[in-house]
Amino acid sequence: MKNALETRKSFAHTDSLCRFALAFVVSLVMAASCFASSITLQWDPETAPDLGGYKVYYSTNPEVPFAGNGATQGASPVSVSTQASATITGLDPDQPYYFAVTAYNTAGVESPYSNIIAVPELTPPTVSITHPASNSLVAGTVSVSASASDNVEVTRLETYVNGVLQATDTAAPYLFSWNTDDLASGVYTLSAKAFDEAGNVGQSVNVSVSVQKDVAAPVVALMAPGNGATVHGMVPVTAHATDDIAVTNVELYANGTLLFAGNLAPFSYQLDTTALANGYYTLSAKAYDAVGHVGQSTDLLVRVLNDSIPPVVSIAAPIANSKLSRTILVSANATDNTGVTKVEYFINGALASTATAAPFSFSWNTLKSPNGSYSISAAAYDAVGNVGRSLAVPVTLFNDYTAPLVSIVSPAGGSRAGGTVAVSVSAKDNVAVAKVQFLVNGVLQAASTSAPYNFSWNTLKSLNGTYTLVAKAYDAAGNVGQSANVSVTVLNDTIAPSVSISSPVNGGKAGGTVTVSANATDNVGVSKVEFFLNGALQGTAYGAPYNYGWNTVNLADGSYTLSAKAYDAAGNIGQSANVALTLFNDKIAPSVALTVSPIGTASGTVILSAKAYDNVGVAKVEFYRNGVMQASDVSAPYSYSWNTRLVANGSYTLSAKVYDAAGNIGQSAGLTVSVSNDLAAPILSIYTVAATPTGSYAISGSVSDNVAVGSVTVQVNKGVAVKAVISGTKWTSTLSGLIVGSNLITVRAADSSGNTALATTSIVVK
Repeated sequence: MKNALETRKSFAHTDSLCRFALAFVVSLVMAASCFASSITLQWDPETAPDLGGYKVYYSTNPEVPFAGNGATQGASPVSVSTQASATITGLDPDQPYYFAVTAYNTAGVESPYSNIIAVPELTPPTVSITHPASNSLVAGTVSVSASASDNVEVTRLETYVNGVLQATDTAAPYLFSWNTDDLASGVYTLSAKAFDEAGNVGQSVNVSVSVQKDVAAPVVALMAPGNGATVHGMVPVTAHATDDIAVTNVELYANGTLLFAGNLAPFSYQLDTTALANGYYTLSAKAYDAVGHVGQSTDLLVRVLNDSIPPVVSIAAPIANSKLSRTILVSANATDNTGVTKVEYFINGALASTATAAPFSFSWNTLKSPNGSYSISAAAYDAVGNVGRSLAVPVTLFNDYTAPLVSIVSPAGGSRAGGTVAVSVSAKDNVAVAKVQFLVNGVLQAASTSAPYNFSWNTLKSLNGTYTLVAKAYDAAGNVGQSANVSVTVLNDTIAPSVSISSPVNGGKAGGTVTVSANATDNVGVSKVEFFLNGALQGTAYGAPYNYGWNTVNLADGSYTLSAKAYDAAGNIGQSANVALTLFNDKIAPSVALTVSPIGTASGTVILSAKAYDNVGVAKVEFYRNGVMQASDVSAPYSYSWNTRLVANGSYTLSAKVYDAAGNIGQSAGLTVSVSNDLAAPILSIYTVAATPTGSYAISGSVSDNVAVGSVTVQVNKGVAVKAVISGTKWTSTLSGLIVGSNLITVRAADSSGNTALATTSIVVK
C-alpha cells in the first residue's frame, strides 16, 4: 500500500570529521486517521543502518517550505524519532492542512520531502429545524424551516420526513411546505442535513411532531377582567384559547364591536375605558383554527366607572416668605382617591420641573435667577388626567454675585524660568474663596481649595518659548475671578545625553555574571543610565561609573543584544548602539568527596579534607557542620581544621559543598563524628617552699588529672615560666630570680586537652 514519490530521490553527505556517506528516502503512505484537531500519519520505514529519525512537516499553505505552527507538538518540522508513524494534535479544524515527511541520518543529513498529503478542513455545518417546534401538533400544509451555518459556506440543505428526502435548497431561506392532508394521524420525524464545499455534513437533531386531523372547534374563555368587575382607565382584556391542533386567531369584542385580533398568545388588549361612557359593557371572544372552526367564549359583564375627582396638592418646602440662595429642594404634599401620577412645579407661573414618582420634589438652582421675589406653585395629576392645583408660596432670592479678586504673585511677568517653577497666587472674596485654578496657555495645570495657593509648574514638560500664566478664583456661589496674564519665557535643556556600551565588546562571548559598563556624557549632567537586554530593562545606574551586574547563569546559551539609555535632569534621553553578545554558561555541577580525620570518635582538632572536581574549574569548597557553614577554601588542597573543644560533646554531621564559577553546586555525602573532649582541669596544690644548702629555694606540690597531666610550670613574679619535674602525683621545682622582700609564685598545671589549673603563694626573702 505505497504512495511513493513519483521519482524517489537519494541523498548523500560526506562529513570531513566522520568520513561516511548515507543515502535513503521516505515515502508517506497514508493519513491513517484524522479527527477535528488531530491526524495520524504512517509511512514506509527506512532500513538504512544509520537512520537518525524522521521529521514531519505541516502547513495550511500548500507551497513549500511547510512552515506551519500551532500543533501541540510544536512548530513545523516535528521530530518523531525513528517511528514510522506520528500523531499530530492541536490542529485548527477550520483549516486545510498539508503534510510531508523527511528522514535524516545520524550525521543530521535530511532527505527530500516525501509525497504530500492534503487534509481538508473538517468542521461540518451546523443545522437545526426551526419550525415546527418539537412535540407540536400539526395539520394541513405545514411550513418547515431550517437554519444552517458553516465556517466556510453551506452549499445545500436537505429536508427529510421519517428519513425520506423531501426537499433540497441551495440557498437560504431553507423552507419546505409539507402537506399533511394525505397522511395518517401519528408521529412523524423531521430532520435536515447541511453540506459544505469540503463535503462535510452536518445533521440536525430530530424533531418529532404529531399529525392529527382537525375535527373540533377551539375552546376560548375570557380570563380578565372578572365577570361583574367595575373598571376604569386602561383595562387589560385577556383571553385563553386552546385547540386540538392549533389556534390560528383570537378576536376580542365589547358590546359586539371588535377590539382586537391576534394570532399569537398571549391574547390580550388594553381597553381605554376613558373613551367610553360610564355604564355596563358585554365582553366576548372568538377563537379560530386552521380549518375554519370557530369557538365562542361565555360573555362577561363589566361596569365602566371612571374617576372625576382631582388630586389635592400643597407646597411643603420651602415655607412661605423664606429667603433662599444657591440650590434648594422644592417638595409638595399630593394625594388622590386613586393615585397621583405626576406633580408639576411652577416658578412665577412658568413650568420649572415635573416629578413622576414619590417623593414629588425637584432641586431649584436659584443662582440662575436674579435676586428678588418669586412665587412657587404646583399642579398634581391622577391617572385619568384630573388636575389639582396648590396655592402659590412667596419666597425671596438672595445670592452672592460678586466675583473673587485674584492675582499671580510669582513668577513676575517677563521673567525667565526653567525646571520646576514655584507659582504663588493671591485670592480673596467678599464671602469666601472656594478654589483657585492655575492655567498655562489656557490649559488647567493644578487647583487648590485652601490658602496658601501655591503650585509647582514643571517646565521640563514644555518646549522652550513664551507662556501665558493665568489664575482663576471661584466662590461658593459659582462666581469666577480671573487674574491678569503673566508672560514667562521657558528656557530648558533640550540636548540629549550621548551613551555607549563600553563593556562587553560587540561580538564577544561571556558567561556567569557579566559587568555591563556604559560611557555617558551630557551638556548639563547625566541623571541615570538604564541597561536593556533584548529590549527589556534590566538595571539602572544613577551615578558614574555606570555599571550593571548581569547574571547570565539562568539564561539559555545563545545570542543577546545589550543597549543603554542615558537620561538628563530635563528628561532628554540618549540611546546607545546595540552590542551583540554570545552567552555560553557552564551548567554541569562539580562533585566533591569529604574525608574526616579522625573519623568516628574525636577530640581536639579534627581535619576535614575535600577532593573536588569540575568540568571547568572549582571556584571554592565550603565546609558545613550540622548544615551550618564553618569555613570556605578557594584553592586546593581544600581543608578545614575544626577545634572540637569549641563545641559541646556529642554527635555532629559534617559535609561539604563545591561551587564552580558559573554558580553550579555539588554536595558531598554527610559524615558523622562523635566529639568527646576532656573538659576537666587538673587538681593542683603547693606544699612548701624551703631554702636549699646552696642558698636557692625548692618548691613542690601535688597534681592530678582525670586523663593525664601534661605539664606544670612555675613563675616568679610573673617572669619566665619554668617547667617543674613531675613524678607521679608530685611536682618539684627550684626557684630562681627571687628578690629581697615579697615574691609572687604562680604555678600552672595543664592536661593534654588544654585544660589548666592555677595556684599561687608568696615567699618573703630577707
